[in-house]
Amino acid sequence: EAMTFGFVSSSVAAPFAVASELVPIANPLSENFAVLRPSALPGLIDAVAHNRRREQRDVRLFEIGARFSKTPGERRSLACAWTGSAVPEHWSGGTREVDFFDVKGVVERVGDALRLDIRTETHSEPWLVAGRTAAVSAAGVRIGVLGQLAPAIAESHGLPASDAVYVAEIDLDAAEAAAPQDEARVEPLPRYPSVIRDISILIDEALAAETVRDTVRETAPATLAHVREFDRYQGKGVPDGKISLSLRLTFRASDRTLTDAEVQSAMEAIIAALKDRHAAIQR
Repeated sequence: EAMTFGFVSSSVAAPFAVASELVPIANPLSENFAVLRPSALPGLIDAVAHNRRREQRDVRLFEIGARFSKTPGERRSLACAWTGSAVPEHWSGGTREVDFFDVKGVVERVGDALRLDIRTETHSEPWLVAGRTAAVSAAGVRIGVLGQLAPAIAESHGLPASDAVYVAEIDLDAAEAAAPQDEARVEPLPRYPSVIRDISILIDEALAAETVRDTVRETAPATLAHVREFDRYQGKGVPDGKISLSLRLTFRASDRTLTDAEVQSAMEAIIAALKDRHAAIQR
């Protein structure tokens, strides 16, 4: 966890807000503290650079604090920054660099803690790399953004332009408003066994996996407990412009053991919906 200043320079704040929305300090101590920060990220990025200059290549930081603009004013923010390895270095090897999906996973875990159904969609920000950026929403309301920091911005904070720095920021006030207002309830562990079914389908490579999951959830009965992807293949045996996507579906009822006929009926309905809406071909 990091704690950074609420005052920043105008030049540092500029990429993260419209100039007319910046809140100036009447009597700043210096130009380095001329405005209230419009985002918690500038200070956090400086903290990443501070660690990099001290030979710490793998850095993961977060901060919960305030950010400011003329409209709507002061807001609570959660900011994250991650660079270097996605997993700790180990003698057995197998380490890899952090990527877009790692920071997306962090945001989704935060959503779980807040009881939010997090959705991401294509988005662009001048301070993030195009094509590696997403807007974050919940209950139809935008609550944040995530993506790879633009090399020019990283370099301006003293980071090597070659370093991939992934960041995210969530408006906690907007997230709280979108969260369920009822009290969280503890559910007992399931008494009856689950049934797992796998399917593989050919779909357009541009089709978002989230869209496929939505179709599955909308079509499946209430006994569908989980759906997740476990394989994505593109190459020999798959037509150009297509991918093979494999999904694992888990069914469970709270009051009985499901029959094969029930699960098979659900699977047939799901496959039919995937064919009808997305021209999917079962493999």
